[in-house]
Amino acid sequence: MKKKRIAIIDDDPFLVAHLKRAIGKRLTDVEVVGIEDPVAPAGFDAYVVDREFGGDSRGHDVVGRLRVLEPQSLVLAYSAYLDRDFLRALLREGCEGAFDKGSLEELDAMISIIGEFLAGGRRTAVDTRGIGGTVRAISGLVREWNLRLAERRRADAKVSGDA
Repeated sequence: MKKKRIAIIDDDPFLVAHLKRAIGKRLTDVEVVGIEDPVAPAGFDAYVVDREFGGDSRGHDVVGRLRVLEPQSLVLAYSAYLDRDFLRALLREGCEGAFDKGSLEELDAMISIIGEFLAGGRRTAVDTRGIGGTVRAISGLVREWNLRLAERRRADAKVSGDA
């Protein structure tokens, strides 16, 4: 069986090292690769993308290119700056979740979602209709988005287990 591969696309080498260690500790049978340039490399099962590279907000562009190159891969954003405009751009480009770098709970949730995705091997679209009308703050939007993704992954895993 081919080893699952995760790409961390972030220009901060310390963060890349931290994520590689955190993901590797929980998901022991995966290869985690750090990429410090805002590129969209093919050949990975999951991607974690930062918002800014050298002060320029280019993360949503990377997400868009990844969606074209790897439509079946999981693409997540991991950033310290998750404002409304960036979240909308991520949604338009096909990002499946956004996580706050400043929260250990968000890191834990992100790793769990990656693990569930890699175990199931399927990509499903996240239903995001109506979120903007029901969530009043960006932090609420991010939490709701991630909860929906986690619920969808659990439902998919349950269905797959019944077949």
